Amino acid sequence: MIQTTVLSVLRSIESDEFMNMNHSNNIDSQSLLVDYLLDYAVIGAGVAGLTAADQLNQSGHKIAVFEKARGTGGRMSSKRVASVDNDSFMAFDLGCISISAKSDLFALELEKLHQQGAIAPWFKDDKSNNHYVGMPRNSGLTRHLSKDVECYFSTRITAIEYIEGLWHLYTVESGAKTLLAKANNVILATPPAQAYDLLPSNTQLKGVLEGVEVDPQWVMGIELDNVLSALPAIYYPDSDVIYSISQESSKPGRSSDNSVLQIQATPTWTNKHLEVTSDQVSELLITELERIFEQALHVKNSYSHRWLYSIISKPVQTKDGFLWDETGLGLIGDYFISGDVNVGSIGSNVPGIESAWLSGRQLADSLIIKIRNNRLVAKD
Repeated sequence: MIQTTVLSVLRSIESDEFMNMNHSNNIDSQSLLVDYLLDYAVIGAGVAGLTAADQLNQSGHKIAVFEKARGTGGRMSSKRVASVDNDSFMAFDLGCISISAKSDLFALELEKLHQQGAIAPWFKDDKSNNHYVGMPRNSGLTRHLSKDVECYFSTRITAIEYIEGLWHLYTVESGAKTLLAKANNVILATPPAQAYDLLPSNTQLKGVLEGVEVDPQWVMGIELDNVLSALPAIYYPDSDVIYSISQESSKPGRSSDNSVLQIQATPTWTNKHLEVTSDQVSELLITELERIFEQALHVKNSYSHRWLYSIISKPVQTKDGFLWDETGLGLIGDYFISGDVNVGSIGSNVPGIESAWLSGRQLADSLIIKIRNNRLVAKD
């Protein structure tokens, strides 16, 4: 069974810079009925969903993306948190630290995104691989992917039903089930547990998801007065508590008078502290940081967030990197691992963002090719 936990509500102060509300064709609505038939309805505005939506949109299909949050991002989200006295803000990337490529296909995409200004190189690792970050924050990447796609934010899809050859998408308004849109096809680009809950009980796709395992993870942003000049861009300490420490303030386009770090806790430690408050988690992580740095920390600001679906510990291995059934229902996401030789037989060590992008791209390409071939057959 998919690992699930009740996700606590964490409050933060966020600005429009991180919420992707500035595109004229991105409509923010909790209950908007789409009054035309969609070719594809995509649920989830992370990298996988927006990649698929953007490709299909460029091919002339009627696309809409539905996202329960107030903006794009998923694990590419960024946060801006006010200080205690509200006289300053700490900004940091809340999920993914950086993006690098293991497949040739994704490496080409990263170079294109770099040329378009959506990402910028941060550092090279010991294998000379470029590590990129979104501009001006990691959330800038998903904003870029969504710029030409119709997106409905703050819109939670609570049920999908296949009726007379069409998919019906529902939300809840004032406690009542309300039809939101109709589509020929639906693509679920959500974490696997959320996709599992949306899938009809009679689809075989549901059984595939039962084997997926996803670990949660606490992540903290912290602003310090301390000088940490010897700290590398990303540091993996010898710790049972902290998995990684990254220097947010050293990323291109980020500016701060102080050191801003992103701290990722280990999955094991997170699982032991699932129900601890965010403030308590911050205190515990700061104590561990002081042990690692061997000095007292002068904390100006801190914020901790629990990702319920963070690290894919047991993915789905497929040749194509996605699943699709004959009713026009598909699954994509970073929990799919592709073994297609066309992307380099990349195996199980592909980072989440690359897996998500490959999954969305490979599904879109497959659908576009299938439609093109059907048209050629029809002409013959």
